[in-house]
Parts: sequence; structure tokens; C-alpha cells
Amino acid sequence: MLTYKSRTVEGYPPIYNNTCELPFRGNDGSPGQPAFNMAVIGELYMGKGGGLFTVGKELSLNSNKRVQSYTNSDCLVGIVFGMHALHDARIAAVLWVSGNSQCFRCFTPLDSEHVFEIQVVNEDDIPCNFSSGLTLADIDTKSSTWTKNRLKLLSSSILQSTETRRFVCELPQGRPISLPFSQDGNVNEAFVTGLEFEIEPIGCPLNKFGLTCDQNCTCENGARCHGLNGACQCQPGWQGVVCDIPHSTVVITATPSDSRQIHIYGSVTLRCKSFRLPVEKMVWKFPNGTRKTLQKTKEDQIRIESIQSESKGTYTCTVVTEDQTVVHARYELRAVACPPGKTGKLCEDDCNCQHGASCDRLAGCVCPPGWTGSSCETKCSEGMYGQNCSGECSCDKNGVCNPSDGRCNCTDGWYGVHCTSTCPSGQYGWRCRQACKNNATCHHVDGSCACASPWTGERCDVIQPETSPLPLALQIFMPLSLTLLLLAALAALYKWRRAARVRQGEALEETQVLLELRSVEEDLAQSLQPGWLSRWERKARYLTPGNLIGLGTFAHIREGRLRTGNADVTTVAIKSVRSEDRLCYQAFCRGVAMLVVLSENYQEENRDGHSNIIKLFGVITKSTPKCILLEYAAKGDLLQLLKQQARDAAARPLGSFLRYAVQMSRALKELRRLRIAHGDVAARNVLVSEDDVAKLSDFGLAHDVYTTTTYVSASVINNDANELLPLKWMALESLESRKFTCESDTWSFGVLLWEIAAFGEEPNYQHEIQLSCP
Repeated sequence: MLTYKSRTVEGYPPIYNNTCELPFRGNDGSPGQPAFNMAVIGELYMGKGGGLFTVGKELSLNSNKRVQSYTNSDCLVGIVFGMHALHDARIAAVLWVSGNSQCFRCFTPLDSEHVFEIQVVNEDDIPCNFSSGLTLADIDTKSSTWTKNRLKLLSSSILQSTETRRFVCELPQGRPISLPFSQDGNVNEAFVTGLEFEIEPIGCPLNKFGLTCDQNCTCENGARCHGLNGACQCQPGWQGVVCDIPHSTVVITATPSDSRQIHIYGSVTLRCKSFRLPVEKMVWKFPNGTRKTLQKTKEDQIRIESIQSESKGTYTCTVVTEDQTVVHARYELRAVACPPGKTGKLCEDDCNCQHGASCDRLAGCVCPPGWTGSSCETKCSEGMYGQNCSGECSCDKNGVCNPSDGRCNCTDGWYGVHCTSTCPSGQYGWRCRQACKNNATCHHVDGSCACASPWTGERCDVIQPETSPLPLALQIFMPLSLTLLLLAALAALYKWRRAARVRQGEALEETQVLLELRSVEEDLAQSLQPGWLSRWERKARYLTPGNLIGLGTFAHIREGRLRTGNADVTTVAIKSVRSEDRLCYQAFCRGVAMLVVLSENYQEENRDGHSNIIKLFGVITKSTPKCILLEYAAKGDLLQLLKQQARDAAARPLGSFLRYAVQMSRALKELRRLRIAHGDVAARNVLVSEDDVAKLSDFGLAHDVYTTTTYVSASVINNDANELLPLKWMALESLESRKFTCESDTWSFGVLLWEIAAFGEEPNYQHEIQLSCP
């Protein structure tokens, strides 16, 4: 028997816990990237007149001095965030006041074991009683970076699975959590009314571990390194904390190694190997009692074809050494699952499962959340949700429950996780997006008003007439007689002047737009036919705004529903102008005009539609804010698809993305035919529709939603701080003249190809992250 003394390696607990192991990212992963993809989904109340919106944001847990973590062999994960920016400190202060030193708990629906807790603490505060027992003492906080920060965010959870999980958070009772946002140039507050987290484990690269994959493994001799705490799982023949101590043993390994891939009627190869033993003979013993003896053999393998009941059982490999020492290795073969798509005791039946369900040998189709039935063909009944429809919805006030995850879609006048909160004072309707007028007190559901003086009417939009001192008879007959005398003479004149004003207003509006266009793009203005703006005007009452899907300084984008003349309802993307400054107005004019030229050109040629350019459904210019109604691209923009591909190498081959590039070349060919320059051809401006077709979009309104590493201010050239240029995508002649042509679009298309090949990585010239105009 060999004896050894394990070395103590700092930061390496000697226990390798498989229950909290992370997937292996592969050699292409970069150190310092997070081992988890984290996203937060918040329901925000945007203030009076704004209503409730759902906003999603990815959280980056990058390695830096203001984020420290702690993990151990019991799957305990703890994180401390230092509050270093004013915005972060403000949010932490609100949590500190509203929480009253209580834990901020987030839990997984239908699974009470998965909970993580958050609390804001300072150096002198004693943390609340976390279920995992984590305290600040578990993490090194002696750095000068930490002592400067009074407030810290402490999070604790026990990771028990490698699956993606959704956490619903219980918001602190008391003062609501507020976030600053910009609206019409003013800083306002948005109040958080609901909060969720989605955490997806993605793992670390080879020989790296930790929450941000920034720590080096010290495992030796091919040992696997635990993704969270760096503990080593030794290969056969090695032992010790870092697997550096030779170990005399005999092992049996199976191929495939994952028992879940060993099916009935499938095949498996068992390999017996001895390590550091002087072998005299090797003996296999099979479940049916037969044996196989080999002399002077250190390694042997057997293959079992078409696994059946008599194949299952214990396989023993015995090695007898030269000094007659006997060493055993055993492997238990338990193939209990049918091949994919098969079910039944003898695996003779087909599953025919629907909606992505998996197939179990005895249970048949194992339905995804929200579906039930023998082949998962039936949605959960009303009021039920989740796996096997076992969850009971908790939506109050007639709210509708999502059968997949149990989220509540509240009825008019209600909001919150369980639809138990009424709209704030002065707001009513669906998601509280309608406001009472003139300081009226209105019902939160139907908006019925109790008017404030001097207003009256159903919606409190009519001024109450003053009490007249004249007798009632005179009040009635004096205006009536005057009206009768003048009515006949004024009626015709009034109608004529009204029609003239409408025609003049439309002509004036169109003239202003043409003047704006000529100041930035003469060729485009000349391509427009008279009356183009009124032909594409849509009525605001036919448009129902939905969730906010993009937010910027000058524009925001919502999903919406547009009712057309034949009563059909179409899902559209609503791009709204948030301010009326000249730069924003020019961008609006250029975007609308370009899409109108393309659309009317196709109509003249009797073509069905421009399949690779985003479709225009109309504009709204008669009310505020001005809006462009565009085709809704369900799969989002190409840049995010490329980044998702970079995180999941098995998602799709590069060739499928090159098909998008071919479709973009067709879109640019059509623009060239009409002598129109796009000016910002990039992956972020390519949208992908539900039927997987790439669409060129963003003709002049997208700059404000990206960071300054993407669009750089041109103030150093012409003292115009508002003009933003996409330097890394611009041709050389455009950098010199700041003019865009079809030829410069071709250069940008080449950069787009580079983005596709690099799976969304931003171009870096001479390794410079941020370029400047000089």
C-alpha cells in the first residue's frame, strides 16, 4: 500500500464537487471573461405619462479590482461589488434605505432550493443572516480600493446545477428603488416595480477557473480543474491535491463516458488498464459468469454490442501482480434509457414528441414547461404553468398567466408580480400608460375622471363655462339669433378656408422636410414625388405601443401593433423621436425619405417588396412624438446573433452567417441602383426576420443607442459635438470629406464581412480600442 502526504495549495479545497461543476468553454475562451452570462429583466415605472415598461440588460461580471468573489467545495458562491461610480452608489443608497438592513431575496419559481440573496452593507454593518452563512469576513476586503467605498453589494448563493435558471426577486418593502434616465433633455426617475435575473453557466477555458476565469489552475498530469474553486479531479494513476503523486491502481473506463449516452440496443467499449503495477495476469469477469484471462497484459478492452438485459450488470477486471497481490476494478453497466426518439419497455415505440420535448423510456414524452399531453401537443390549461403544468398561477385581478414560466400579464389598471398593485395616482389603463388630464383624479382601470376646477367633460378636457348674469331666455336666444344670421354666410367660407389651411399645412411640412434633406443629401430630395409625406401618414389611434425594446438619447424603439384599413393587425417596430432638435429632425427626415423612395420605387415596378431592406409601414408626424413604423424583426440584430454564436460554438456554422452577407450585398445593389448611400453599413444595423432573412435598417436614427467606441463625436473637425461618426466602418475618403457614397458603403460592407468572420468582435486598428477623428 502506498502512503503519501498531500501538499497544501492555497485556494485549492481538496474536494471536487460534481454538483456545482461548470461546463467547459473550450480553448477558444479568453481569460478574464465571466463564467456566467447574467441578464437582468426589470419592470420600470417611467413616471407620469410614461407607464410601465419591461427593460432587459446583460450584466458583465468582468475581472476588476472592485469585484471580489468567494467559492468553496460546498458550492457556495459569494460576490462583493464595490460601489465606485456615482450612478451605482446612488442605487446602492436607495437599496440601503429601502431595505432596512433586510435581505433582498431572489428565488426560482417551483424550486425553493435555488435562492440567492443580496444586501447592501458597509464596513461596520453586520450582514443579515444569509442562508449560506456568507459574511464579509470570507472575502479579502483589505485593499485600498475597498476601504474607499462605504457601501458594498454582497451576494450569496449555492449553485447546485449547471442549467440556466430564472430568479424572481422580492423587492424591499418601503421606499421604491429608483433609477435615473434621460427624457427630453431632462433627468427623471424610473421606479423599479419588478426584477428578475437569468443566470446561464458557460464555464471557463482550459486551465482557468473562478467566476471571471482569471485564476490559473495548478492541476497536473491532465487532471480536470473545477470551474468554480479550482479543485483537481485526477486522471487514473494519479492522486493528491494537484494530482502530482503517482498512484498504483486498476481502472475501467467506458466509451462513451457519459452514462446518459449509453442506451438499450446501443454499444459501449470498456477498457481495463493498470497503472504502475507489475502485472502477472489480467482476468475479466462478465455478468453471465464467463471469464477472459490474459497473461502479462497491462491493458485490454472489450466491446458490448446491442446492449440488452443480459448485458447489464457488474463487469470486473482483476489484476494479479508478480508478488500475487490482487487488485480489482469494477464497472456497473446500467443501460436504462432507449435510443433517442424511442420509448416503451422494449424501446419498440416511437415518441413523436412535439414542441422540443424529450423522450423517456417509461414516461414517454417529457414535455417542456407550458405543454402537456402524450406528445406534448396541448398547452397548459388556464391557471396552470411550468413542467407537467404542475405550477398554479398566482395572477390576481384576472391577470393572464404565461403557461411556460408563470409570468403574469396584468389587466388594465393593475401591475406587479401578481397583479396586485394599482396604477399610481393619475395613471390608468394597460400597464398604466395612459394619464389623466388636467390634474384630474381618475379610476385606475377605465380612466373615469373626477375633474378639478375649472375642467369638466368625460376626460376633463373642457373648461367649465362661467356663470352668466343674464336671464336664461336671453342666454339661449341671443347667441341663437346671431348664429342663425351668420351661419349661412360663414359656412361655405369656413369649409373653403379650412381645406386650404390643411393643404397649405401639408405643403409647408413637406417643404420643410425637403429643405432639411437638401442640406444633407440633395440626390435623395430630388427622388421624392410630391405628396410623399401625406401618402405615408398613419393615424396615431390605429397604433398600440407595446414593450420598450431599445432606448437612446434621441430615439427609442417599441414593439407595437398597427391596425390597417382592412382591419388586419400587424406587428411593427415603432421608432419614436424623443426631441425636436435639428440633428434629430434631419435623421428622422433622411430615414423616412430613404424608405419612401425605396417603397414607392418597388410599387411602380409592381414588385412585392424589398426583401432585404426593412419594410416601411408608414409615419406619424401629426402628433408628438414623431414615429416611423417599420417591419418587426423577431430575431433581433445580426451583431447580437454573432456574439451569441461566439459564446456557443455549436450553435450554427459560419456559412449560415455568410448567407446574411449575400443578402446585404443585394440590399446595397438596390441602393446603388437608386443612387442612395446608406452611410452606416454594419452588423448592428442588420436585422433578422422571423423567417431568417437579413434586412438592412437604421437609415439615420440609431447612433445614439451605442457607446462612444462605436460612434465618435466630430467636434474636433467642425465644432459640432452632436454629429457622431462610425469611424471604424468609414472609408478613407469619407474620413477626409465626411461624405458618404455607394462606394464608401462598399468599404463598410467589407468591415461587415470582417465582423461576421470574427463573430461580432469590434474592429481594432493597431490595437486601439477607441479611435479619434485626428
